[in-house]
Amino acid sequence: MSTHQNESNPQPAGHASRPTMRVARIRWLLHGAIEAFPTLVVLFALVGVGVWGHAHDWRAPKFASLLGSAGPREPEDWCAEHNVPESRCIKCHPELIGDTAKDWCKEHGVPESRCTICHPEILTKGIAGDWCKEHGVPESNCTICHPEIAVKGQAPTLQDSVRVVESDEPEPTSQARKVKHPATCQTHALRVQFASPESVRKAGVQLGSVIERPMAQTVSANAETQYDRTRFAQVASHVPGVVWRVDKEIGESVHKGDVLALVDAAEVGRAKAELLTASAQREVRAQGARRIDKLLPQKISTEAELQEAQAALREAEIRVFNARQALINLGLAVPDLTTTQMADEREVQLLGLPAEVRATLDAGAPSANLVPMVAPLDGVVIQRDVVAGEVVEASKPLFAVADTRRMWLTIDVPQAQIGRVAIGQSVRFQPERSDGTAQGRISWMSTAVDDQTRTVKVRADLENAEYRLLASTFGRARITVRESPTAIAVPNEAIQWEGCCHVVFVRLTDDIFQTRKIRPGTKDPHYTEVLAGLLPGEVVATAGSHVLKSEILKSNLGAGCCAEE
Repeated sequence: MSTHQNESNPQPAGHASRPTMRVARIRWLLHGAIEAFPTLVVLFALVGVGVWGHAHDWRAPKFASLLGSAGPREPEDWCAEHNVPESRCIKCHPELIGDTAKDWCKEHGVPESRCTICHPEILTKGIAGDWCKEHGVPESNCTICHPEIAVKGQAPTLQDSVRVVESDEPEPTSQARKVKHPATCQTHALRVQFASPESVRKAGVQLGSVIERPMAQTVSANAETQYDRTRFAQVASHVPGVVWRVDKEIGESVHKGDVLALVDAAEVGRAKAELLTASAQREVRAQGARRIDKLLPQKISTEAELQEAQAALREAEIRVFNARQALINLGLAVPDLTTTQMADEREVQLLGLPAEVRATLDAGAPSANLVPMVAPLDGVVIQRDVVAGEVVEASKPLFAVADTRRMWLTIDVPQAQIGRVAIGQSVRFQPERSDGTAQGRISWMSTAVDDQTRTVKVRADLENAEYRLLASTFGRARITVRESPTAIAVPNEAIQWEGCCHVVFVRLTDDIFQTRKIRPGTKDPHYTEVLAGLLPGEVVATAGSHVLKSEILKSNLGAGCCAEE
């Protein structure tokens, strides 16, 4: 019995046919497009507004134009190229600053006859025509030869609160000057213009006055204080012995002749005995000579006997002199002894001791061998290396006395700077870890360079009346090599180095500044001396002057003054 099967494949129940699924998907897409249509309309509208605003410089039409009664459009006073008002744009209208429009390079903002970019042959002349050889600045900037070019004014009082900072601009190197010669650059022909005085303030540019003030050029070097060796002495015993008493301690003030200590020396006793013997012998010889001289008229003695007696007396006197000198050499002040003094044992014991020492000794002083050690000058005892009862040797320093009212300052001046230093120049010393300073003058300069440090030793005398300076103190010394009581000066932050020249920016009007080349001199923490290029009373940009420097560098003048990368 055979079985017949259905060859067709019927679809499972619950599944839709393929055409039905496509219809559902199309319906879903149409529904989403209808819902997103408002959003697309808004986006297209915004794009249209942007295109229209860009085409009309984002200016809304006036109300009158909307009503159809718009008049002719008023021209705007603005130079879009230089970002300043058109009526005051000195680059478009050079006649505003006294230049002629015919001789003006609008592209670089300088006179055409001095534009080294358009006319590089100017640089081949070596030195520009307007160069003041005497003062080292352009002739058009030389306020010494032409004081009439100075533009004086009064700086805002706000500048009194400007913070002073140290300039860290690099100094010109010899290699840089070979490539960029200041005598050929034309940076001083540039002027910087702001849109308005308010723009100057917003740019952070502050103003200050060119003033006259005392300035001093200095050479700075390491230094160390020492005792003045002309007011310093080490005291030793003249003879070996035993210290009998010490009278002075470290730190005590002494005067010349004050006794520091007493030494018991046997050699002193022997010298005193020799003096007593010589004095007694001289007395005997003197009496014998007088007796012979009296008997000579009576023919009892002869002339030969008298001469012999006188010779013996002179010999005795010489012996006394030698004995006294020996005691003096030991540090005793010995008078010529009389017969009465020789007989006084107390007088012989205290022979040569000062009166103030005698008053402190007991009546029964056990030794006649005492010799004093005395201070050779006024000062302070700074060293004591002895105690009572100690055995001492001759010539060994036991005390040191120094007059600290004046100190020596030894300065290590770099060899490259020694040519600017001379005897008599003033010195200011700043000790380490101290706010005080000391003043003095150079009194000696070494004639040799130190083998180790390659510096030259220079010595100055410092007054120390208040005893604040201590010996062996390190610090910095500033030697004043040049002094000017009325130097022309500007704040340090007013000076800019733009590649080969030092420049400042002088205020011509409230919004226009002139680039002025200067020759700087000495510098202190606040001000820099200007040797040429400015006069007192002019107003310059101080804090924020780097903004003006950036503007002149942007012009790429090409006269060898712009810094190269």
